[in-house]
Amino acid sequence: MIDSNEFERSQRQNAEQRRAFIRRWAEYVRTHDDEEWSRQQNKLIDSQLQTANEMAQRGDTDPVAFVKARDRLRTNDDE
Repeated sequence: MIDSNEFERSQRQNAEQRRAFIRRWAEYVRTHDDEEWSRQQNKLIDSQLQTANEMAQRGDTDPVAFVKARDRLRTNDDE
């Protein structure tokens, strides 16, 4: 089990990595044509949807449980 200092250090590192990614993405969006990065985002989203559909077809995920979990998260975000 990790101690609280190690956990906090891990959390800070994770936050720093996310901020760095956001800065890189914002720079990319500013310096590249809208059509180029939009096309790339579409590929990413389409592949995620395809994977989710394949998992559902194999029975690797329960769509009803997924919707319930999603709705719980949305409710928590609204509070």
